[in-house]
Amino acid sequence: MDADGWDPHPGFGWTGEPDRQYDLVANVFALNVLPDPWQRIKALQHAARFVRPGGHLLVVTRSPAEIDPRAVSANWPVHHDGYWSSAAKGTFQKGIPTEQIVALGRRAGLRPAAEQALLAGSPGVGQVLLAKPA
Repeated sequence: MDADGWDPHPGFGWTGEPDRQYDLVANVFALNVLPDPWQRIKALQHAARFVRPGGHLLVVTRSPAEIDPRAVSANWPVHHDGYWSSAAKGTFQKGIPTEQIVALGRRAGLRPAAEQALLAGSPGVGQVLLAKPA
């Protein structure tokens, strides 16, 4: 297996974006920290640039079952469709259900992959395997 890693934040991973396409790209715990739904679509479109036609994008987010109880118990202020987990730091959290990941993926030009049953579920995460059209 040939693999690379990339994180856009300084000090994490490689310093530049990959210059090739892959069979599988993972977007993990990124969408749930973006306060604007349009930013989430743009993030999926950006990740899809690195997926070869016919390849897959695995999207993993924190689920509402994980975020909502924390938000209530910690009294996080509501912001857009999620919460400020720390308004002072500007950190946002939103639990994103799998149906919403699918809808965002469709808006980004991707479709749910037929292989969904291969993904083991967890109550704290939402995960969807999206396919890039060939």
